[in-house]
Amino acid sequence: MDLRQITHFVAVYEEGSFSQAARRENCTQPGLSVQIRNLEEQLAISLFNRTPRGVEATVAGKRFYEHCVAILNRVETARQQMAELAGGVTGTIRIGMPPSISRGALPATLTRFTRDFPFVELRLSEAYGGTLTDWIAAGEIDIGVVTRPLDQDGLSQQLLSHQQLALVSGPHCGRVPLKPVRIADLAPLKLVLSSRRHAMRDIVDAYLQRAGVTPAAIIDSDGLNTTLEFVRRSDWSTITPVTSIIEDLDPGRLCVNPITRPRVDFDYFLIRPTRAPLTAAAERFVAYLTEELDTISLRWRDLTRQSTSQALP
Repeated sequence: MDLRQITHFVAVYEEGSFSQAARRENCTQPGLSVQIRNLEEQLAISLFNRTPRGVEATVAGKRFYEHCVAILNRVETARQQMAELAGGVTGTIRIGMPPSISRGALPATLTRFTRDFPFVELRLSEAYGGTLTDWIAAGEIDIGVVTRPLDQDGLSQQLLSHQQLALVSGPHCGRVPLKPVRIADLAPLKLVLSSRRHAMRDIVDAYLQRAGVTPAAIIDSDGLNTTLEFVRRSDWSTITPVTSIIEDLDPGRLCVNPITRPRVDFDYFLIRPTRAPLTAAAERFVAYLTEELDTISLRWRDLTRQSTSQALP
């Protein structure tokens, strides 16, 4: 048994298909099939059941997968530690972020990180959670941030930060900035929301249903900057993470209001491939990002504390 067999087995297990695993491992399907067949002969047990739709792991295959992921993690951890001993924190991190973080916590994170670790190469991509999850599974990025917990073979997750959503309107809306609002008490709103392909829309829809609110009109928009600029110029509003508008609280630009009764909370989760532990560089980047998200949460709490105490009974 060698590492190539283990890597190929993990690919087949996670993809559920020899052809997709071969594409992921950049090898031929016949060659990969031979590797798995040889592995099963060495172990004297069947690891997969072949079906017309692909492959399904046997009980032995599921148990073997747990061992293989642990082995790959140990090997990668050893490689990373030796690299650190040889030359400090270096390497490349491929990062995927949702628009709310790209617009909010990411710039400050990058400022600190690039100053402290100038020899780490960063490759940044922006997308919503579903796309980021697909990119992680395909090995196109190393880490990503999503707003929905996952239950998917081959992916690990950890809670990064607990956050809130806010109502954002144009400066002429007539509302008092930072004053808590009940969405149900407002006149029927015209809302610009992310499309239904993304987890954030599910969070907002669930909230509106729970609050008994039916918007007067909805525009689906996956361009956050476009959404905020349109809202600024019009009588439309949006519901968006506080992280995305924390730098837009200057009077006259946008009117931002905390949402109360019920409040809208959600979580950011870091996701990565289970088989690949975080590198030293990635661990530091995640630590810096978490600190920035926590700073935003504290700033928002301080900004709204006085207004919240004056909220409607």
